[in-house]
Amino acid sequence: MSQKTIYILAIVMAVVHEAKGYGRIDFRRRPRLMGDKISLTSLDPRRMRVQQKIVIYHNAFRSKVRPTAANMLKMKWHTGAARTAQRWADQCLVLEHDNETGRYDPNYGACGQNIFISSHKVPWLFAIETWWLEKNIFRYGGRNELHEIGHYTQMVWASTHEVGCGIAKCNHEPSSRFSPKVFYNYVCNYCPIGNHARRLSIPYKIGEPCSLCKQHCKRNLCLNSCPYADYWVNCGQLHRAFPNWVCNTSTPQGRDRFRKCRATCVCRHKIK
Repeated sequence: MSQKTIYILAIVMAVVHEAKGYGRIDFRRRPRLMGDKISLTSLDPRRMRVQQKIVIYHNAFRSKVRPTAANMLKMKWHTGAARTAQRWADQCLVLEHDNETGRYDPNYGACGQNIFISSHKVPWLFAIETWWLEKNIFRYGGRNELHEIGHYTQMVWASTHEVGCGIAKCNHEPSSRFSPKVFYNYVCNYCPIGNHARRLSIPYKIGEPCSLCKQHCKRNLCLNSCPYADYWVNCGQLHRAFPNWVCNTSTPQGRDRFRKCRATCVCRHKIK
């Protein structure tokens, strides 16, 4: 296969562990438009029209998961996540993820990240659909490997509801067939982060669309999102056992616990 027809996926980074590998790639897929038929400007997520398209694509795919989702939130654009995604895309590193500090958001902590690189310009829909097609090997509730389905699960993680993306044209000395000399680096950051290790195979709750947000639903997606994320994984358990202790802000220690469990304390009737 010639280098100019190679399309490459990067691997999503989970909360703590970094997956290594390329997943399962179907090199036969081709977009209808590619290369010189598309201008880089038309792909630039700093343009509002491109932002809108990226959000629409994500929401369209999220609304079509099978089995259907009872708690899938509607996504919107996150300017801060887009800024950090663009900064990382501009680094032009081949199939490498930003660290947690680089993906940090004040309200969510470290956000998730999907990366796609191509030797030619391709539409955002093609890149996003490539991540989505990992659904074909995903088994809900079964055994799954992060490096094979991690892009898909981050895309459809129920509590993730903000996305920001960046793109860069990169020059690179080819070191293998997976690193063409010129490539286009597509990066999307997702807040709050998904792909929690213990729930990787359960990215959302099964049920009739919006059955867990009946009063806050539009086109099979929930609207009752929380603008924060818990920093501790056991905030919910702590709150059920010691509600007054976790969310009490009368002491310095209490205020620190509140900051660590802000979503649990503030968003009690929202999806988080």
